Order: sequence, then structure tokens, then C-alpha cells
Amino acid sequence: MRTIVLSLTLAMTAPAAADDDSGPKSDPKGVKLELAITSEKANYPPREGLSAEELKRAAEAGERLPKPPEVALKVVVKNTGDKLLQVWAKGDPVVLTLELKGEGAVNLEPRLAFTREFRIPEAVEVAPGKSLEIPVKSLTSGFRGQSNYSYWTKPGEYTLVATFKTGVQPIPEGAKEQDGFGQVKLTSAPFKVKVK
Repeated sequence: MRTIVLSLTLAMTAPAAADDDSGPKSDPKGVKLELAITSEKANYPPREGLSAEELKRAAEAGERLPKPPEVALKVVVKNTGDKLLQVWAKGDPVVLTLELKGEGAVNLEPRLAFTREFRIPEAVEVAPGKSLEIPVKSLTSGFRGQSNYSYWTKPGEYTLVATFKTGVQPIPEGAKEQDGFGQVKLTSAPFKVKVK
């Protein structure tokens, strides 16, 4: 079986800036879908284990990284328009990525191998005012839900931002067409998470 190896990229984020309070966005602009993070739980216990520097060194050395923190979140894709939309919910072109921001936040792309088969996107209908909900049980995201790890490494207040690459039909103005769907990227407003 052939595999694809993703290269290692490291990113340690700085404390959240004041302009992080912006609302949800879409690319291209004007897509009648809105992305949000919701939860009944926004407080989490501190993580035990490696510090930010130790996580960084382990990733650079190609060592196996610990599992990211468990969470109880939902990413919600809401149809804000007045027409029924078809939205890709899963498949390889569909990528949900999480980015944790704040002092002590670490976002990593570990070296992983994936099988080379292409997983065809599957669409669901989202009626006007209705939503597609995606459960998030840990801070693991990215390609096939596995290529991005996020960690908090100390107590404090963090923000979490989600991006969702998907396809929509009818094709929104300005979107690139793929198999009869328009490729779009949705970004959520920052969601506050407290670690204490």
C-alpha cells in the first residue's frame, strides 16, 4: 500500500490579539453559510505532561506526540440564506482545522502517513435556518481529522478558531467549481476556552 508522508511544521502562537473578536467569515465573501463553535462546557482542567518547549522538541525529533486535550465542542455550519443548500460533510476535500491561540498554546502538524486512496466527498442537505453539526471530541483536526494537533500547556484563557473547507451547491459567486460544487472556506469567530 502506498502512503503519503506529510512534512513537519511547527507553530507556537502568541497571546490572542484584540482584533481576534471579529465575526465569522467566508471565502469567497457572501457565502450563505456561517461557521461557529458551540459548547455547553468552556472550562477544562490543565494538561499534565510535556511543556510547550518539550512538545516542540519532540515534534522536531519526529517522536510520537501525546494525544491532544479532550474537549466537548461542536462546530456548526448554519445556512443563513433562504434556499436549500447541498454541503459536503465528509470526504478528502472536506477539512476542518482548529487553531488554539493564547499564552501557552501550541499548534503542531506532526509527521504522519496517510493511504493514497481518494475519499469522495459526500453532501448533505441544509435547509434555510438549519445547521450541520460536527462533534469535536479532542483538539485533533486537519486532513482526515488527524494532521493538526493543538495543546494548551498552562492554565489561562485561550481562544479557538475553526476553519472548514467544503463544497456548496448551488455554487456561490466567486467560488471555484469542483464536481458541480463551489469550493468555499468558512472561518468561525474565536471561541473562548478557560483552562483552570
